[in-house]
Order: sequence, then structure tokens, then C-alpha cells
Amino acid sequence: MSYGISFLRREPGQSWPDAHAATEEKAPETVDYAIWSTVAVAVRDVLGVVSEDLLDCEVTQLSTGLMVTCHLGRWTVTSPVPPAGEGAAQLREVCQIVERATGLTAYDPRLGVVLAEPDDFARSIAAFDGLAAR
Repeated sequence: MSYGISFLRREPGQSWPDAHAATEEKAPETVDYAIWSTVAVAVRDVLGVVSEDLLDCEVTQLSTGLMVTCHLGRWTVTSPVPPAGEGAAQLREVCQIVERATGLTAYDPRLGVVLAEPDDFARSIAAFDGLAAR
């Protein structure tokens, strides 16, 4: 089980869960490589030693597995384990990089909430920890 954040654009009058469902259902898009390049460079600065897959638009931190992906126009940040301490701070910073570059909003599909505030990230990670412990 991995921890994952999606990035969404919500239309006027649309709920966040509906925006998430619409993102999953919409047709694949081509990647804007100018935006991807901006994100990849900034993410490398935050994460340090990374592996990059330029063809599939993925940057993965080698020590933790924290991954930023833009697949068919869908942006995600995932981690194989719940991030803690410095990892949580890096996750938050990476999400902010994606939000600034894309204009999209970080969203936790498990909780059904956006992650705009530090407390939201902490609550999201705690909820994942609870699920993982089961």
C-alpha cells in the first residue's frame, strides 16, 4: 500500500471528490514538457539524489521512493511508506512545487480533502498510518 496525492482542477460548483472522479475519467492528455521540466528541476533540488525517467515523466528519490509523476497529464506524488519528519516536509514542499507550476490543487483521495494547510498534510499522513497499521 502506498501513500498518494493527486492534483486536481475543480470546476465551479464541483465537489473535490467529483473533481477527482472526473480526472480519472477524462481522456489522457499530452505532457507539457516545459512545465514538467520546471517541476523536475525544482523537485531535484528538494529531494537530492534521484532517479529520473524523462520519457515517463517520473522523478524518484532513491533513499525513500518518494515519486513525482506526470502520466498522461495526470500529476501524482506517491510514497511507498507514510512520510515522517524530513520526509513529510519534503512531501509537502514537492506538492507545493507541483501546485505552483501547474495551477492544480493537492488532494488526498482517501480523506477526500485538499492539502492546503500543514495540519491537512499531518492529518492525511496520520490517516494513512492508521490504514497501513491494519
